[in-house]
Amino acid sequence: MKKLVFVLLLVVGVLAVRAEIAADKRREIEKMLRLSGMEKMMDQMMDQMIASFKTTITDVPPEFWEKFKKNMNSRELIDKFIPLYDKYFTTDDLKAVNAFYETPAGQKILTTMPKVMSEAMTIGQQWGEQAGRRAAAEAEAERKK
Repeated sequence: MKKLVFVLLLVVGVLAVRAEIAADKRREIEKMLRLSGMEKMMDQMMDQMIASFKTTITDVPPEFWEKFKKNMNSRELIDKFIPLYDKYFTTDDLKAVNAFYETPAGQKILTTMPKVMSEAMTIGQQWGEQAGRRAAAEAEAERKK
């Protein structure tokens, strides 16, 4: 009986959290996530993560990775993000973002930004390495004085 009460309280609590977000705002959040391709991006990130894990964790059977991927439901993770968007954006903010994402310029931003960010990360990494080499050279020069 105590287990049943606990489960019921848990379900009511989960539903209450989900119900806190107004239906129209939830629709706008879902729309923004759909327009931005969040689910596809999450799937790609998970594939990359699993590929990386496979190279570093080599002592597990291949079936593990199949089961691992099956258990990583991107939709489930995205549902966990929805309260974040609710917390930081108003319904009007979301409507404005969605209106922009529906324009050709918005679509170009969405398709181009991953490439820009990838190239920017490479540039940033190279810049950081150069700064590190300069700092090491300066420290070495100071040490020799």
